[in-house]
Amino acid sequence: MKKKAVEYKTKIIGGHDVFHIGICDDEKGTCAQLEEWCYDYGKKNGLDIEVYVWYTGESLCDDVSSKKSRLDMLFLDIELISTDGIKVGKFIRDELENLEIAIVYISSKSSYAMNLFRVQPIDFLIKPIEKEKLMEVIICGIKLHERKKQVFEYCVKGYNYKVSYKDIVYFYSRDKKINIVLKNEERQFNGKLKNIAKAVPHNFILIHQSYLINLDFVTECSYELVKMNNGALLNISHPYRKIVREKITRNVWGR
Repeated sequence: MKKKAVEYKTKIIGGHDVFHIGICDDEKGTCAQLEEWCYDYGKKNGLDIEVYVWYTGESLCDDVSSKKSRLDMLFLDIELISTDGIKVGKFIRDELENLEIAIVYISSKSSYAMNLFRVQPIDFLIKPIEKEKLMEVIICGIKLHERKKQVFEYCVKGYNYKVSYKDIVYFYSRDKKINIVLKNEERQFNGKLKNIAKAVPHNFILIHQSYLINLDFVTECSYELVKMNNGALLNISHPYRKIVREKITRNVWGR
């Protein structure tokens, strides 16, 4: 019996590399402590870690926008003296359109937590920061970093194609065709959305029998709609509404 061709699957690409961590806090003692703990984690777990430190939001924004510093993860103080951490986070997400840096906010207050949805931090740490909690967050950041190496494979007329999951805004089905919406283009192939939903990483969720979205690109969410960062407004069908809200909340905080 002839085996059925695989239409789509997930692969991991890449290999050993350096994990780049940024720290931005106007308290030099906090920066020094976090830097020490980050390097400790790398030594104990055989991971190459490079740490960059900034004491102002302006210097961080300058270096990130000029690409002087490559970051995989950023510990960002909200209460910076001049340009606060929320403005810095929005600059990274909106102006630089960088959704790949895993941002972790740090603060002496917890009242900011519900105002950070648009920046999509993976966690929120309250000062004084516990070493054990920091280690848990680094593990989460590394898992997200590894997820960026995953690619989606599909077949069209006998030709195989690959696209990185980090570039996929959402999938949608129409007329027995699957459309992949990327940042600047769309691609199409034959398939069933429910089968793709079983193969994609956990940051992709079904919100409708016709829509499979990447939570990393969600900028707004109501009970009935999600808004993607490309401006698309997508309906959440009734059977999915409860689980969608739960998953979006967990994704924002890296749960």
